[in-house]
Amino acid sequence: MDAFDVNLPRDIDACHELILELDRERRRQAAVIAQQQETIAQQQAIIAQQQETIDRLQSDVDLLKRTLYGRRRERFVDDSQQGLLFDSTIVGADDDSGSGDDDESDDDEPSPERRTSKGRGRRLFPDLLPRKTVRHELDEHEVPEELRSDPAARRFFKKTSEQLEFTPASIHVIEHYQEVILRDEASGETTIATAKKPPQLIDAYAGPGFWAHLTASRFADHLPYYRQEDILARHGCRIGRGTQQRWLFALALAVAPLVELMRRLALQSEVLGCDETPVKMLAGEPPGCTKTYLWSTVGDNAHPYDCFHFTPDRSRDGPDEFLAGFQGYLQSDAYTCYERIAAADDRIVPVGCWAHARRKFEEIHFSAPSVRTHTALGYFQRLYDIEDRARDSSVSQRGALRQREAKPIVTEFHQWLLEQSERELPKSKLRAAIAYMTNRWQSFACYLDHGAIPIDNNRTEAALKYAVLGRKAWLFFGNSQGGETAATFFTLTKSCNRHHVDPFAYLRDVYTRLPTTSASDLPSLLPDRWIDEHPQHRLQERADEARQRADEARQRADRKRARRAQRRAHAATPR
Repeated sequence: MDAFDVNLPRDIDACHELILELDRERRRQAAVIAQQQETIAQQQAIIAQQQETIDRLQSDVDLLKRTLYGRRRERFVDDSQQGLLFDSTIVGADDDSGSGDDDESDDDEPSPERRTSKGRGRRLFPDLLPRKTVRHELDEHEVPEELRSDPAARRFFKKTSEQLEFTPASIHVIEHYQEVILRDEASGETTIATAKKPPQLIDAYAGPGFWAHLTASRFADHLPYYRQEDILARHGCRIGRGTQQRWLFALALAVAPLVELMRRLALQSEVLGCDETPVKMLAGEPPGCTKTYLWSTVGDNAHPYDCFHFTPDRSRDGPDEFLAGFQGYLQSDAYTCYERIAAADDRIVPVGCWAHARRKFEEIHFSAPSVRTHTALGYFQRLYDIEDRARDSSVSQRGALRQREAKPIVTEFHQWLLEQSERELPKSKLRAAIAYMTNRWQSFACYLDHGAIPIDNNRTEAALKYAVLGRKAWLFFGNSQGGETAATFFTLTKSCNRHHVDPFAYLRDVYTRLPTTSASDLPSLLPDRWIDEHPQHRLQERADEARQRADEARQRADRKRARRAQRRAHAATPR
């Protein structure tokens, strides 16, 4: 106590001074603590922001790896280990939604048998292939002695097998001779009559068959010019890539009236699909590769033409030009160019693509599955199940089915999206996916009002993929003329592909007939009409494959519905 008393001031003023000093010290410590807390809060915010960036980048890396190495099919499969996903609030858990149970049951289905050499039936070759007979005769020393002199022995040839053989393509030269009649008149003049040569589409030292081969190889088989140069050299005739380019550019100008007719007819479609893809071009300003674009416009079944257009950039000027005069439903992704075109013209109704919207939720579900992403995919699956059932229906039947079954689901889905948007953080990916749909909801719900409108724009993306397949082979356009040439011939060859037409046979006939075809007869050269007059050039195997795939998809959908009905009946049975 004495030591304690010694350290304390005895005077009241000194005590006050000590109290004030202690208070100042407390304030200084409080300021230091506040500053430290502020620093900690800032660091925590930086850590949270960095963690958010790491999570976003990790999600992007996962999606990139999936794109490069993973499965391309965007399949929605429930994980039986995640019990929360089977909560009763999940859409499709107990109703006819076609959610996880159906996909899991698909895995239990027997997969189609793989083709093996065992048990395979005899291969039948098409009758259209030319046939050559090879007779294998017995050598006389191989014939038993008792059969040589027996008059009752009969000799004949028995067909035992068929074998495919390949003869390389041949290039031949056609020598043209024109008949000339000449008579010398008494007056010293000469009268000459010369037979006319058939008109040729372009001035070149090759014929329609050669041009058709170059065109089909370049734009249907996606071979670069230098590869065609090597292939032709193996057959004894080297045609330089520069010459090929000049010929094809001239041919593109010559067939322009036919291509423009196809583009005009496609614009008469009630529902027109539109999409675009970038392509590099070498000749640009400044020098070096620049990004140009190929656009596809896909007509409906009444105007079955897949058309392509080239533009030097992605601005609105290009679509404004090639969509001029169109009125109807324009289905596309959410690129603002299409939305502004539709907003500027009351005759154009924008239609959203449900596949694009679903893909955003599927990507989030792939990287960070949750109850909400599962629920959203359940809604999409129910709607696509309805479309599967309406695949072979008429337009009126499909529209009635959508109004009866799809419209209530779409309304419920919209309400669910609005509710979830309020719960999500402003910068979350799920909120961005929700906003993508809610901001354009009228265009997404538009397909319910007309049975002719597809639920998605996959048909246009598939048409655009036709050109994209060759992009890794030929890499770029040399100049804008090359881009215009490609758009012209992709229009012809892709429309042939749509109707399973042999592009070589079609182009050879077009190049032969076009110089003498009048404008009124030009529609007879359209691929869908041409194949009706030349059914022998239909690629029947491709048509059969497409029909078989459609039948198999229909059978799978029927089995799914039967299993769901069986489960519902089992669940309704009292226990």
